Amino acid sequence: MVLLIAPLLVRFLPKALLAAALLRRGGVLAPVSRQPALVPCSPVPSAALLASDEENAVIQLRNALLQVGLESACLWGVELTAESGAPLLRQFLRARRWSVDEARRMLQGTLRWRRENGVDELGLVASFGDGMPADRIIGRGGAGPLVLATLPGRAALTDVKRFVRWRIAMQEAAIRTLCLTQSAPAFTMVMDVSGLRRFHLSKEMRSCTAELTRIIQNYYPCFLSKLLVVNTPPAFSCAWSLLRPVLPPSLLRSVQLQRGPADCIVVGQDIAAEPHRTPGDDRRGEHTRPVEDGTCAQ
Repeated sequence: MVLLIAPLLVRFLPKALLAAALLRRGGVLAPVSRQPALVPCSPVPSAALLASDEENAVIQLRNALLQVGLESACLWGVELTAESGAPLLRQFLRARRWSVDEARRMLQGTLRWRRENGVDELGLVASFGDGMPADRIIGRGGAGPLVLATLPGRAALTDVKRFVRWRIAMQEAAIRTLCLTQSAPAFTMVMDVSGLRRFHLSKEMRSCTAELTRIIQNYYPCFLSKLLVVNTPPAFSCAWSLLRPVLPPSLLRSVQLQRGPADCIVVGQDIAAEPHRTPGDDRRGEHTRPVEDGTCAQ
C-alpha cells in the first residue's frame, strides 16, 4: 500500500515539508509521535449486516456461480461453490459492498483475468530482475502472517508490465500463506522504507502504481489487515502527518508508521522466535514458492 501512497506524496510532499517547517518554527505543529496508536482495520460493509443476511448473501452468490457454469471453479486452491469456499465468497462480497451481482461479476472477471495472464504460474518465476526483491515472511502477529516488503529499485520502474507482474506475484505468495477456508483471512504487510529515494516519487513510479491499483481493485478482495511502515525517515513522518486529513479513513485505519526497524514490531502478540514457514519453504525467512493447495498452514 505504500506503493499506492507514493502518488499522493509526489503531489503534496514539497508543500507539506515547507508547511511543516513553518509550523514547527512557530510552535504550531507538535512533533510526530514515535509510537502512534495502532487502530485495527477490518473490512466492514457500509451498513452493518446481520449474520443471517451475510449467510443469505453467500448462498445467493454460490447459486449465481452455479447458474453461470462455475460449479467447479477454484481460486487459490479453494473450491468456490463448496461449503469450504464460503469465507472466500464473503471476501468478494465485502469488496463489492455485499452486492451479490457485483461480487459475481468480480469473481468471473478475476477468474478470466488470471487465466488470460497466467497468474497461477507467477509463483514459478525465480526472479523478476534487478530492483525487484522477493517479499519475506518474518513471523506471525495477532492479525496473521507478517510479510516484509521493500521498496523497488530504479530499474523496476522502467517496465510497467514487469513491475505489476512482480507485485502480483508477491501478492499471490502472501495470499497463499493464509487459511482461506477460515473466517476473514488476512495478513499484515511490513513495508521497509529505509531505501526511500527521489525516484520513488517520480512519474514512472506513478505509472506503475496506477496500473497496479487498477488490477488490485478489479481482481482482488481485501486480505490486508494492517500496513506497518518501518524505518520511516523524518520527512516521511512529517508529510504523513499533514496528509492525514485528506486521506480516506479506510487507509488511515490500516496504516501505522514506525521509525524503528521491522524486528521491533509487536502486533497483538509477540512474533514467533522462528520465522513462519509455508509448506514447501525450505529456506528460513525467505520466499520460495507459493503454497499450491490452498490448505491451512500450521
